[in-house]
Amino acid sequence: MNIITDNAVLAAYIPNVVTSCEGESSLFEKLAPMLKVAELWFCRKVCGIPALVNEDAVHLARSIVACEAFRMAVPSLNVILTANGFGIVSNNTTAPASKERTESLVEALVEQRDNAIEQLVFLLDGTGTQFKHTVFQGFDAQKMQGLTSHLMDKFTEQRSAVFRLQTTLAEEVLSDEVLGQMTSETYYDESERTNGIAHLFQYVPGIIVKQLQGEDCKDDIKRVVNYLRNHPALFPHWADSSAAEHWRDYTYQNDKSKGGYWL
Repeated sequence: MNIITDNAVLAAYIPNVVTSCEGESSLFEKLAPMLKVAELWFCRKVCGIPALVNEDAVHLARSIVACEAFRMAVPSLNVILTANGFGIVSNNTTAPASKERTESLVEALVEQRDNAIEQLVFLLDGTGTQFKHTVFQGFDAQKMQGLTSHLMDKFTEQRSAVFRLQTTLAEEVLSDEVLGQMTSETYYDESERTNGIAHLFQYVPGIIVKQLQGEDCKDDIKRVVNYLRNHPALFPHWADSSAAEHWRDYTYQNDKSKGGYWL
């Protein structure tokens, strides 16, 4: 494992752990399978280890992996397999936590994990992460849907759909060039965005969210098209794009070769 390498590192991210007695397995040893799975999940779903370019990024990555591993382990940490079946670990000074407290801990770990993921994404400006190349910062697409928990799970579920809708919007409305400009400025502050791109950010993310939810967004799309059409100086290549072809103003003309044509 490359992110959390020993018990001392792990202990810094999981508080209130009773010190292991001599001969007892350390928390790191107990969580080793979950830590491996959590690290693989992190590298596949969040970002690769090469993207962790400074101490702050490494710290956040460790927090994410520790939370994810502990979340997976919590339901079974006080359960042991005996010759007579499953039992629970207990002694004279501690007792097993209630189902409600265990569930509350799991939810807290998920929230802590998601907060750390979003902090890491913003720290890296999306670079090297699965959050790059979209018009959404972090979990904005999920928050715009009114979601407040399990944001990473929902992000993972919707990621391919967001990219598909974004690609379709580029093909039929924005053009690849305009979308490319937008995604390159996703993590800019609004005041730093190019004139024109900042205006599109007021509509395009909302259009994609509406499409995700199956809502009508024709009026918003027309506003975007009219803005692109009416500002050729800001978008000089849009008029010649294949996307613009979908919005040409065709006028009816009589065909002289038809018998019904009147001079």
